[in-house]
Amino acid sequence: MEKLITVADVKERYGCSRQTARKYIRECKPHMEKPLTTTERAFTEWEANRVAFEEKSITYRMIQDAVDQLKGKRVIVPRRR
Repeated sequence: MEKLITVADVKERYGCSRQTARKYIRECKPHMEKPLTTTERAFTEWEANRVAFEEKSITYRMIQDAVDQLKGKRVIVPRRR
């Protein structure tokens, strides 16, 4: 039988609150509700899909170039009316 990940395991791993750990487990597919657990495989798949930005992507590189160009320059942000 595959190892089950509990709320306490997620809380310890990420140093987050109990509520956030419960949210993370519920985002895993599949998960079980009573008690709230998920399999180790489902949790590692969820972690792998959780990447927000890859450093090698073109978008990240473009943002970094724009930030580097603006360093030391004054930026005027228009106000909304």
